[in-house]
Parts: sequence; structure tokens; C-alpha cells
Amino acid sequence: MNEFLLMLVILNPFSQLLYLQELMDELQPITFIKIHLKATFISLIIFLLFSLIGENYLMKYVFQIRLASLQIFGGIIMLFIAFQYIVKGPGSNLMFRGDITDLAPNISLPYMVGPGTLWISILIGKKYELHLAGLIIAGVLAVNFILIASYHQLNYKLGSSKNVRISKYLAILMRTNALFIGAIAVEMLISGIENVIN
Repeated sequence: MNEFLLMLVILNPFSQLLYLQELMDELQPITFIKIHLKATFISLIIFLLFSLIGENYLMKYVFQIRLASLQIFGGIIMLFIAFQYIVKGPGSNLMFRGDITDLAPNISLPYMVGPGTLWISILIGKKYELHLAGLIIAGVLAVNFILIASYHQLNYKLGSSKNVRISKYLAILMRTNALFIGAIAVEMLISGIENVIN
């Protein structure tokens, strides 16, 4: 259960809601849900791959790096992202333009798949058997998808006037969540440095 909550915090659905707001405004609910479902599926495949063979095969033989290296670099990246969330708040750092078929990978890779989520996927794979690890990761992504799809439905029904008010509350939640992401990033850095020293 700890890993479930940790991965959900790192995945940060509140920031996804804010960063995907522009795309939500442009697309009908069914179109957006299809695109986000595809992005969720892409993320699931990547997370399952890293939980199954991440440390033993991909890290050691393909990329030839240690888990500690991912922890340290991932911690730095997450610390920077958390700092940006707190200082700047919501803002579009990726414009969703072009072919609609390209949107799912554009959502998946910058917003869902990152060093923190890859790191926790590897930890889940190390700690649990394959079927339990798969259930935890799929459960996190399901909760994330349900939150975002539900918000988009609500957003679509309310219209733009009340949407501004909701976005302000989400910005507060995102900044609060960023504090935890920053703390997790520091823990990743400390843990990675300790692993290198040991």
C-alpha cells in the first residue's frame, strides 16, 4: 500500500489536470478519454517492463547504469520539477499541437513516465511478485485515469466560468503535492548517494 500511494503522489494527477487543461478545452470528452486511455496503456507497458526487468537487465546490460545513478539523477530532476510547481504554479510547458494520433505519447512520456515513476516501478518489481507488482502499477494508473476522466467530464458540463474557480483549487493542491514530491526527490538523492558510498 505504501508503494501504491508513493507512486500516485509521484505521478501527480493534480498537475496533470492543470497541464492538460488546454487539451481538455479543445477536445470532446470521448476523444480526450480515448487519448488519455492510450497514454495510460503506454505508461503501463513501460512501468511493467521496468518492474519486471528494469534493474537486472535494462539498467545493467542495456543502459549500463546502476539504480543509484537513476535515483540521483531522477532526484535532481524531480527536485527541479517540484521547485517549478511551487514557484511558478500551473503553466503549459508542452503545447499539444499536430496530429491527434501523436497526443497519447506526448501525454505519456513527459507527464506520466519520468525518473521517479520508473524508479518506483523498479522498487515495486523488486519487492513484490510479478502479479502483485502488475496489480499495484495498474491500480495506480487506473486511479489516475479515473480522476482525470472524471474531472474532464465535470469540466465539460460546468463550462468555462466555474472552471476557472476549480483550477485555482487544483493549483493549491498541485503546490501542496509538490512539497511531497520535493521531499521524495531528496530521499531519492540521499538513498542513491548512500548506495554509491556503500
